[in-house]
Amino acid sequence: MSDQADTSFGSDRIIVGIGASAGGLEAFQMFLKGLPEDHGMVLVLVQHLDPDHVSLMPELVANKTKSPVHSVEDNMAVEPGHIYLIPPGYEMELRDGHLRLEEFKSPRGLRRPIDRFFRSLARECGESAVAVVLSGTGSDGADGAREVKGAGGLVFVQDPRQAKYDGMPQSVLDLSGADVMSKAEEIIEVVRDYYNLRTDAQYAQSDDDEFLGRIMRHVRFRTGHDFADYKKGTMLRRVAVRMSVLNISSPGGYLRYIAEHKEEADLLFRDLLINVTSFFRDREHFEALNGEVIPHIVETCEEHGEIRVWVAGCSTGEEAYSLAMLFAEEVERTKRASKVVVFATDIDEAALAKARTGVYSDSISEKVPANLLERYFRPRNDGYEVGPQLREMVRFSRHSFVKDPPFSKLDLVACRNVLIYFKENLQETAIKVFHYALVEDGFLFIGPSENPRTIPERFTEVVPHARIFRRRPGVAKALNLGAMSASTLSSNGPQDDTRAAPRGPSDVERVLLDHHAPPYLHVNRNEEVVYAAEGATRFLRVRSGKLSNALYAMIAPELETTVRRVCRLEFSAGSVSEREFEGEINGRKERLVIAANRLADGSMLLVFHDQLMTDDTRPGGGDTSQQDDAYIRELELELDQARQAVRTTVEELETSNEELKSSNEEMMSMNEELQSANEELTTINDELQEKLRELNQANADLKSFTESARIATVFLDDQLRLRNFTPEAENYFGFTKVDIGRNMADLNARVDQAKLMEICEAVLNDRIEREYEFVTRDTGDFLNCNVMHYSPDGKSQRGVVFTLQDVTELREALRQATEAKRLSEERRNEVEQIYRTSPLAMGLFDSEMRYVRLNEKLAEINGEPLERHIGATLREIIPDVADHTEKVIERVFETGQPVRGERVTGVIRSAPDDVRVWETDWMPFLQNGKVTAVSANVRDITEQVETAESLRRVMRELEHRVKNMLANVGALINQARREATADKEVYEKLTRRIEGLAKTHTLLMSEQWSSAGLHDIVAPETTGVYGEDRVTLSGPDLRVNSQTTLALGMAIHELATNAAKYGAFSTEEGTVTVRWSRINDADGDRLVLEWIERGGPEIKEPKSNGFGSQLISSTLEGTLGGVTQMIWEPEGLTFVVELDFSEVSAPNDTTQSLH
Repeated sequence: MSDQADTSFGSDRIIVGIGASAGGLEAFQMFLKGLPEDHGMVLVLVQHLDPDHVSLMPELVANKTKSPVHSVEDNMAVEPGHIYLIPPGYEMELRDGHLRLEEFKSPRGLRRPIDRFFRSLARECGESAVAVVLSGTGSDGADGAREVKGAGGLVFVQDPRQAKYDGMPQSVLDLSGADVMSKAEEIIEVVRDYYNLRTDAQYAQSDDDEFLGRIMRHVRFRTGHDFADYKKGTMLRRVAVRMSVLNISSPGGYLRYIAEHKEEADLLFRDLLINVTSFFRDREHFEALNGEVIPHIVETCEEHGEIRVWVAGCSTGEEAYSLAMLFAEEVERTKRASKVVVFATDIDEAALAKARTGVYSDSISEKVPANLLERYFRPRNDGYEVGPQLREMVRFSRHSFVKDPPFSKLDLVACRNVLIYFKENLQETAIKVFHYALVEDGFLFIGPSENPRTIPERFTEVVPHARIFRRRPGVAKALNLGAMSASTLSSNGPQDDTRAAPRGPSDVERVLLDHHAPPYLHVNRNEEVVYAAEGATRFLRVRSGKLSNALYAMIAPELETTVRRVCRLEFSAGSVSEREFEGEINGRKERLVIAANRLADGSMLLVFHDQLMTDDTRPGGGDTSQQDDAYIRELELELDQARQAVRTTVEELETSNEELKSSNEEMMSMNEELQSANEELTTINDELQEKLRELNQANADLKSFTESARIATVFLDDQLRLRNFTPEAENYFGFTKVDIGRNMADLNARVDQAKLMEICEAVLNDRIEREYEFVTRDTGDFLNCNVMHYSPDGKSQRGVVFTLQDVTELREALRQATEAKRLSEERRNEVEQIYRTSPLAMGLFDSEMRYVRLNEKLAEINGEPLERHIGATLREIIPDVADHTEKVIERVFETGQPVRGERVTGVIRSAPDDVRVWETDWMPFLQNGKVTAVSANVRDITEQVETAESLRRVMRELEHRVKNMLANVGALINQARREATADKEVYEKLTRRIEGLAKTHTLLMSEQWSSAGLHDIVAPETTGVYGEDRVTLSGPDLRVNSQTTLALGMAIHELATNAAKYGAFSTEEGTVTVRWSRINDADGDRLVLEWIERGGPEIKEPKSNGFGSQLISSTLEGTLGGVTQMIWEPEGLTFVVELDFSEVSAPNDTTQSLH
């Protein structure tokens, strides 16, 4: 590792999983402050959200970052630089680069979405995984974060002192520790620094070994543990984390820092200890162990014998307790009287302290089977506590299995997921230690990824998939692990040169005491053995478990009671206390006098006198029986008192415990549910607080806008009392802030106050927006008033808000624009109607002979879809006639004169054998005096040419009918002339009526003057002109005779003409409904037709009937004997006519009537 580290971000995709709960919104927003635009990472936020409420998180987060923000959908692929948020009601996993959603199956209180996502992150990304735990209550995320750390990834927690709720960050620190604890806004910078340092190119540099060697020497000096044989990649990753946290970019800088700051070696030491474990980790492996190994060990154990198990590298104890449960279950099942002892060792004192407490989070319920959880654990408010049965079985101690003397005569050694961090030589040492520690045919249980090279030399594989081995027979070779000394036993931490050592005897004195004085022990004031004379070792015994220099841990068990009595007596410095002992020690009969000599510094000399040698000369050898009797009576009294107190306490506790047990379980369940609901509510509250802040900002912006826009705006409540107003409103009403709360009708106004209140009342009742134009009384200015319903909270509160805007100048401009628009729309509608309804084939060409527009008739003649024509040239569509036709078009463009009557002979593609004749007219389209386009009208006259003779015969047949028609025309002219006030008006009315009559005449001609359908009579004047969006036709298929056809055709024409000028067709929003039916009831068999207009301008009933109304009445009532009714309503005209069906129906009409 060189001082010039490559700072590129690396090619690996970094996926950062972020867990948060209560207070998480604020923490995540702080986290985003440190996020650069080009971060290139995938950020996935997992929160505790209420599944019954829509989350505001996507909107709130999007306001804080420029990165794309997504609410996750199932199977959504992750992309660098994007942020993904879990939706409410789901758990989420990362699989194959996609986020997979799954609805919650567990009840509230047992849901752990953060743990589940972190586990998937560890599986998917390994060393590239980053887990971040922010503010939140509970412990969700702690187990998952530990798995991320075990996979080689990074774990960050928000500093609990900064977190709004410190439960989740603190649970990570308590369970497995985090790589980095930092403020939320600083986390992302550390992540980037770490991955800049951790590049493959760095690992390959030649000076890495020297750099790591110097670092590890500092760690060994401070902690006593040598990591020289740990894997290089693991070491470099952990060193890179520390350098990132300290913002040190060069190896040299870190060497200087660790030399100057002694505590850094301890911090690095803790980082190197990857405490990743869980109950029944790799469950199928434990099932294999429980099925094939544990029953064998229990069965072969002697009655009342001891089963010895060693868990090397036990971390926080989960694996040791797991094995203890399995052995306890098997012993119970087989009814054996075997004693099970599980030695659980580790070099991490903090992890051991956690293991000894036996307290774990409630997440273990996912790992531990329910029956075992109930039997061996006790529920707590914050999780579960190991019960006394397991505590008696498991013994925790600090111990390095590659440095300290191993345990012996073991039936099972479990060392899982530890060897993977060792180099090959250290793995070989560990295998030798385990072989030495196991009994003949003992079992070894290692991790699934561990495969030490030398293991086949000493072990036979028993269950390959579970990595379970059996010790090969043969005597184990002696181990060279170094001699243990008193100083070694008492040293559990860094050596500090500044600590004073107790003064001991000189060398000469030591020789004299060791060889010529009775055996003795020098015990300090803490009752720890600091020196043992040479002859005193026969009174000591090294016990299994954690090695200690405590006096009562080292003294032979046979002497412990006597020694305690000697040391218990009160005596001052210089005095002596002694007791006799007679019995066997290590199989040898002994008779001793044990004397305790108190020294001036508070320490004590414990001397062992052989009574046979010193019977007459021992000091202070007087009668001690009275002392013994007093001591025994004192102990018996204390024992009786203690027994009575314990008996009373136990009885009380048993009584209250039964009462509290059920209620405690209920409270635990309720507490879990309430805690989960509280987290969700806190999350919602955070979102709402942020939304409130945004609303306040929006309200301030809105206030600034309304004040600067100079639009008079007034807010009234549901009683039409003044609620608020903008400064511009004072110009029209003259009120001030003191008028707020007064009724609007009581205030002065420059407009029609009564009308304004009427409109406000109507809007308040029906919630329909209204507009009105007022004229100021004093200046005559025109004011546009817009009144809308106003509901501040969307439910209970309501009112109206209206605005006033001076439109005096705009009014005239609007009138002119409206008129121009109307004329333009009329022209456009005319053109559209012509193209749509014309029987002619029509087209429009630009100067490049391209189709600009055409109708379906022309497209049909050309044999191509209409869409194919637009933009195409005439030659591309009809190449056969292009030569002639292009010349005609060019002539019109050049001369500006129309060309009429041009005949073209050809075939259409759909009927290539049928020769057709078309007559074409080519007309110039002028704009500003210049020809910009040429229109074409094409008429198919093939049938006209062929049937000219037939038409003449038909004309003779129709001559009689035409005479009748002319008689009707004459009657119409006479009637119009009597009503008209001028010849021009007579002509216009006459023209319109003749056009309507002509359409009906055309319809009858097509039906050979026999009958016509009602739909065919009504459609040409309605849907044929205004389209089906504005006209609705409904009714049965009824046919009427020719006389009724003419009368109804003229009536429909009159109604349509009136609607176009004054009614529904005069506006774009107006609609017309025409419906008819046949009704047969007590009033007879009738045809009823209704014309209903809506959406047009407000109308009023005319004072007198015009010619159109008289014509409708005279035609339908006089000619057909019907009954008509015109209903003039503000929203539009309704016209109803009833006709005797027998008089108007066509012959042989079999339509069923309604009864």
